[in-house]
Amino acid sequence: QRGFQYNAEVGKSGLEYQYNDVLSGQAQISKITYDSSGLAKQTVTRSAVKGNDVYLSIDIDLQQQLDSTVKTVLTENGGTANRENFSTLFMSMMDPNNGSILAMSGYQMDLDSKKMTYFASGCYQSLINPGSSVKGATVYMGLSEGVISPGEVIVDQPMDIGGQTFGSYENHGPVNDIQALAVSSNVYMFNIAIRIGGDAYVEGQSLHINDVSGSLNKMRSYYSMFGLGNKTGIDAPGEVESYMGVGFKPGMLLNYAIGQMDMYTPIQMNTYVSTIANGGKLYKPSFMKSIREVNSDEVIETGGGVLKSVLPAKNASYLNRVQQGFRAVVAEGNASNALMNMDVHVAGKTGTAEKLPRGNGKYILSFIGFAPADDPQVLALCVINKPQGVYYGGTIAAPVVKEIFENI
Repeated sequence: QRGFQYNAEVGKSGLEYQYNDVLSGQAQISKITYDSSGLAKQTVTRSAVKGNDVYLSIDIDLQQQLDSTVKTVLTENGGTANRENFSTLFMSMMDPNNGSILAMSGYQMDLDSKKMTYFASGCYQSLINPGSSVKGATVYMGLSEGVISPGEVIVDQPMDIGGQTFGSYENHGPVNDIQALAVSSNVYMFNIAIRIGGDAYVEGQSLHINDVSGSLNKMRSYYSMFGLGNKTGIDAPGEVESYMGVGFKPGMLLNYAIGQMDMYTPIQMNTYVSTIANGGKLYKPSFMKSIREVNSDEVIETGGGVLKSVLPAKNASYLNRVQQGFRAVVAEGNASNALMNMDVHVAGKTGTAEKLPRGNGKYILSFIGFAPADDPQVLALCVINKPQGVYYGGTIAAPVVKEIFENI
């Protein structure tokens, strides 16, 4: 269908498939005619054109380190006590200043045979529950919509909503917006969601949110500003979009605010934290660094740096509050034990999401961060899928990111 000869070498998957037309060039087409004496004459109707070279943004040393780390962590921890269902691990790294993919890795392990299968493409072909990682977008939304003010303090203690108890994994007491990110306060995010719905928390009373669907759409519109819920447009085949939870109960807003409802790809999570790290610019992630003429330095096309959107300049101070909160996560919050003593200052956010159906003891743990915190040059996402038991992104995923940051 695409004009290739039956014996032509054609890219069948991954980047070779994505850039097949660039790499393969153009075959010569000739027309054969015969004169009155039966002698054949060849007329070239289309000249052959050599294929071009595709240069990738992948840092091969970093890629090898990433592959080795991911494989080792999964081998040593998969299927062990309290991690009986830990069988998949994804990790990717991206330049937040232009969207270039620096390294991407992923492995799946058969828990019975311990056989490893490489699955780096799962970073854009798999969906994960983001958990608390998305709370930065929740705080940005709350500040932008004016339902909370910068520095506003909310007491993190169990909430009684119509006889049901909602809370954080532990009571944090009075916290402001930055501290709420540092300790990953669910209660702070619940209050933002309730106010977005036009209601206010009153102890013991049920929620009265008239337009749950409209409120949820508003929340999703803010998340999409960071690339969450939409295909990123990464230059690789088979990218999936997202999973959008459905329903009309007010409690959905609470779940959404803490990342326990919609599902995203790991690469969407990278674009999310990249937008936070670089000051509000949403870039299209890209593997292609440049396309050049074969055996030449002549650049035909460059990749990376494709800007999709920019957060409103009027809300820059609100994004700065989120950046401070991400730094506090490492300096004094949930990831401090793993990352605070590094030579380079790291900022980021932990995530712990319970897999559906709830109550099965299975979680997805993540840490997403960038470094240096005050001048981001690289960001990393670690997603550990299906561990069992009470473990958190700060204790399981963050140390993996530390190992990578220490070796770049």
